[in-house]
Amino acid sequence: MKTRWKPGRINIAACILILFSAHLHAAPELSAPTDLPPLAAVEATLDAYPGVLAARARVAAALAESRRINAGEYEYQARAGYARRRESGNIGGTLASNDWEIGIERGLRLPGKAKLDAATGATLVAEAEERVGEARHEAARDLLSIWYAALRAKSAGLAWRDQIGVLRQQREAVAKRIKAGDAARMEQSLAEAAVLQAEAEARRAEAAEAQAVASLAARFPGLPAPVAQSGRLPVLSGDAGEWVRAALEHNHELAILQHSLERMRVLTRRQRAELTPDPTLGLHFARERDGQDNLLGVSLTLPLPGEGRRARVNVANEEARALAQIEVATRTRIESGIRDTHARLQGALSRLEAQEAMALQLDEYAELAWRAYRLGETALWETLNARKSARDAHREAMASRLDAHEAAALLLLDSHQLWPFVGEHAANP
Repeated sequence: MKTRWKPGRINIAACILILFSAHLHAAPELSAPTDLPPLAAVEATLDAYPGVLAARARVAAALAESRRINAGEYEYQARAGYARRRESGNIGGTLASNDWEIGIERGLRLPGKAKLDAATGATLVAEAEERVGEARHEAARDLLSIWYAALRAKSAGLAWRDQIGVLRQQREAVAKRIKAGDAARMEQSLAEAAVLQAEAEARRAEAAEAQAVASLAARFPGLPAPVAQSGRLPVLSGDAGEWVRAALEHNHELAILQHSLERMRVLTRRQRAELTPDPTLGLHFARERDGQDNLLGVSLTLPLPGEGRRARVNVANEEARALAQIEVATRTRIESGIRDTHARLQGALSRLEAQEAMALQLDEYAELAWRAYRLGETALWETLNARKSARDAHREAMASRLDAHEAAALLLLDSHQLWPFVGEHAANP
């Protein structure tokens, strides 16, 4: 028994198939970090970035080069000649006359070569436009790296300043206990040393922070100074393979290589076409014997192809093969980088929860140790060690949080989901 499909059922099945296909190819989702610079500031900064401006200038150069290739290399050539003729042995003596000749000639591009030249010019322009997107993308990656380096330095400075405040309070409490006769004077030296150490570390952190902020301002002027904040953690969905597919869907670096490969393949066909040389057609007029002889002629010049033309075909073909291998290697490197970033994000998120819980527990322990010291139940060095352990735990947790934020931003950037303008095709200037 045959089953007939009604038009309505076919439409429903087609819709289901389309939705299912779209689901399979949907980009994985990831919430953007909250500590990124403002979009408007980033866009203005990258638009003025020297590398991006240079790439845009090269688009104009590629357009001019495309026009030159389309026009061809042949031009009209004018030719002129003059000769003084002397004839002897004639009755009446030697005769003299003025002879001259003028002509014009031009090479003719054979049919099919112009089409290949137009394809070469088009790939040049497409490659130059992709280079604008690649320049913006690389500049954005540098921006993220310097931005999070500044955030790490700023967070370290804040942590040490908070630590100094706590240690100074403890130093004052120790001094009071010594006056009351409840503590040895050597504890004053221990508390003072802890404060001095924290102040030295704070100055070092402040110097690193100033250097990082200055580097950010020098490389990307116009961006506001980063502000340390915790914010919400990014929520990762999708496995590494999905993020690889999203990143490779339109990758500027791969697109550049693909355009270069296409141009080299076209150039191979063009060099093969050159095995049939282009003729040169000329028209000339000559006047001899003071006008007694007037000559009008047509010339045709045809080069005889040699080994050099065949060698150029081989060179272009081998260059195309090399570019194909470079594309494979580049694709592998990009995929490996995406997987590394995905693993880095997963690792930071997985350890952050435990680190923050441990930091809270060490905070409680440090507070209990301080209370115990004030009651005379424990030594000062144990209290200071508890405080140091809590501080180190908070620093590691903050480092993991910033690692997670940076990795999330990189994944979004490489898949063109972070800042939409980074993934756009560069417009002609």
